[in-house]
Amino acid sequence: MREDYKAAKKLGDDAVRNAAKTGVSPYLPVLDAMEEVKDNAGQTRLGLLELPLSRIKGNKEVARNNAFANNFMPLLEDGTEFAVKWSNLYDSYMQEGIRDAIKVYEYMNDYYVQEGNKRVSVSTYGGTEYILADVTRIIPKRSDKKEVKVYYEYMDFYKVTKNFLLVFSEPGAYQKLADIMGQDLENEWPETLCQELKSAYFRFSKNLKKELGVTNERHISDSFLIYISIFPFKTIEDSSDDQIVNNIKRAHAEFVGNNVEDIAYLANAPIGEEKAKNIRSLFTKQKRYTWSSPLKVAFVYDVGIEDSRWVDSHEAGRLYVDEMTDSNVVTRSYIAKNLGGIDYAIGKAIHEKNEIIFTVTPDMLQAALQSAVYTPDVKFLNCSLGDSYSSVRCYQGRFYEAAFLMGVYCADVMLQNPEISENRKIGYLMRVGSKMSILNLNAFAIGVSLIDPECRVSLKCPESGDDKSYRDEWEREGVKYFADLEYPTKQVTSGRQGVFRIDEDRDRYIGSAYFSWGKYYVQIVQSVLSGAWDISEEQGKKKSANYWFGLSTGVVDIRIPANVYQTKKMLSFMKNSVIKGEMGPFSGEIHTRDGKTMQVQQLQNKRGVSVALEEMKGKDLLHMDWLNENIDGELPKIK
Repeated sequence: MREDYKAAKKLGDDAVRNAAKTGVSPYLPVLDAMEEVKDNAGQTRLGLLELPLSRIKGNKEVARNNAFANNFMPLLEDGTEFAVKWSNLYDSYMQEGIRDAIKVYEYMNDYYVQEGNKRVSVSTYGGTEYILADVTRIIPKRSDKKEVKVYYEYMDFYKVTKNFLLVFSEPGAYQKLADIMGQDLENEWPETLCQELKSAYFRFSKNLKKELGVTNERHISDSFLIYISIFPFKTIEDSSDDQIVNNIKRAHAEFVGNNVEDIAYLANAPIGEEKAKNIRSLFTKQKRYTWSSPLKVAFVYDVGIEDSRWVDSHEAGRLYVDEMTDSNVVTRSYIAKNLGGIDYAIGKAIHEKNEIIFTVTPDMLQAALQSAVYTPDVKFLNCSLGDSYSSVRCYQGRFYEAAFLMGVYCADVMLQNPEISENRKIGYLMRVGSKMSILNLNAFAIGVSLIDPECRVSLKCPESGDDKSYRDEWEREGVKYFADLEYPTKQVTSGRQGVFRIDEDRDRYIGSAYFSWGKYYVQIVQSVLSGAWDISEEQGKKKSANYWFGLSTGVVDIRIPANVYQTKKMLSFMKNSVIKGEMGPFSGEIHTRDGKTMQVQQLQNKRGVSVALEEMKGKDLLHMDWLNENIDGELPKIK
């Protein structure tokens, strides 16, 4: 009907006027005009899919692009041949819907129409949510861009599920979903589970749009992943829409701005009196703790103290809190292995009225988040980094700063040994495949290279309990020194960590990098005692906070035995430079073993020495997937 065309054209004209006000293009984006698309990695046909109209973003080609506004509403005048065809198609749509599939190209999870843009326009005007499409995928070339990394993870996910609805915005999200669903990204998922996932997503999406008005597909997908991290996946099927809406309301803060870009990385916890005496405190009653009504602080461990050097380091931190605080603070440890699991250990800590609960491994984050949403009066913290949650604060030590110093130290000690040949190598054990492990390894290797650019770092990643194979390899390689610095959070690993010299009869300890969690825990406890837990000023506009303490706070440090004074003097200089922010392991020019230059230091002249080195940003450190140029060996599978 012509009246419908006129109404649709009015919507298009309104979109053009709004575009002029906001400075955006009034027309649809054109895929062929995008430079990055021209240099692609190939195409593959996906076949017929029922696409959400909201995912169709523009046209494949520029022809007739000016016939539509950026909302797919028509712009050509009434009475034109285009208007007549549009009106006739709309009449047919109202009687029998759209019969023929449109043809689209998919690029980076957005879809662009090659044939059928009037069908998209009519369906959009008519309020249809989905349309049948014949889809061809254009694959982007691999790169270090975050969105490309996420897309390649999406392709792995699509291959095993054929699910194109879930489009996450952060690397690792598809793996996290697979973990929650008890699956992986390598083997095909059961068909019934794939259907249940789609059904659950549809229900959640409908209720999220209704409650919060969210329409962005990536935001909806990210929120869905958060939802099933808090409320078990199976409960969606058993819950009414009202219950799902109530859960969304309960966890509302987690759905707003859950993105790594929304994390404030704090180098210290506010504990000063001036924080406690701000304007807000004049109108709020601060809780006072006494020996008869103390602040109760819980530490939740997965295994026993004697089973893990990681847990042992945190237990030392708990005991330090006992030593450094008065009788108005009481701490207690809860060992999940002895209490029936993590959920039971956290539940017991809540039941016993603990107001601060530290969960000391990343595996506990989901359980902590679930409990935090239901008990907002309890302050939950999890020892992990890079997750953006309002209900749980994450914390970690900048262990890579200490690992860097140990690399410097180990190379210096090796060069002082007259028995070392020209083929200089230092061994390095990586016990857990994680991004933090890569960060620590690269920092150590960069430290080695500053002292001895020709020295290689021989990386070994032993299976739990297997120490023979890599020792035999090191013997063949002539390795006389090695670093075993890590505190694995999953493996049961006891024994001393540090840097060692390989002697004929034993490994001789020569130093270590270590955590001093007590200094961190005392800061957090003091912030609660002083009323400074609110860190809105420090967060600024960020939605969540991660504490990331380093050498400057004493949370991480190094320990070496008596040594030549020149070595200690050099390490003091380096440590002071890191603490002051003048130079760190990832300052200035960095080269990978693949031949890439991660940073190029700009000098005023070729012979100059800069005093201001560019420092790699926090988010780049956390998503490190490269190895420094002096590292030999292969990484384990990264989790």
